[in-house]
Amino acid sequence: MANGVLTAELADFCQSGISVVMASRNSSGRPVIGRGVACRIDAEGRVRVIFREPANVAFQRAIAASAPIAVTFTRPYSHRSIQFKASRAEIVHLSPSDGPAAIRQARAFRVELVSVGYDETLASGYTRFEPHELAAAEFLPESAFVQTPGPSAGSELTP
Repeated sequence: MANGVLTAELADFCQSGISVVMASRNSSGRPVIGRGVACRIDAEGRVRVIFREPANVAFQRAIAASAPIAVTFTRPYSHRSIQFKASRAEIVHLSPSDGPAAIRQARAFRVELVSVGYDETLASGYTRFEPHELAAAEFLPESAFVQTPGPSAGSELTP
């Protein structure tokens, strides 16, 4: 999938209900960071990041202006982290499957946060969203990197 950058195992990992951090840059070249709610990956390896639109206006602007994208997926329990990068992404309309995926993944992420010691109220607030707030960006990963802390951090994943 995705030119050999994305394996089925990585796709499952990214869609399992974990932390999703998005990054790009604005027209001045300054970093723009956002937080995703969920992710969906199709059979061709296209990554669709679902996020809360009101909280990610600057990120949306950067993507709409054809800025590059990087998205990091992290499992809090193990700190396993993978990052995908692409030279561009696009803002896309939500599909009927995006809402249920966001609900399922946000619930799983909340459970994960509680399992590592976060207070239930904090975890619930952090993963909360209203369905009408959701938007999505989609891209085909061009490269992938290990971001798990340790000696392999920053190393590129190759097909």
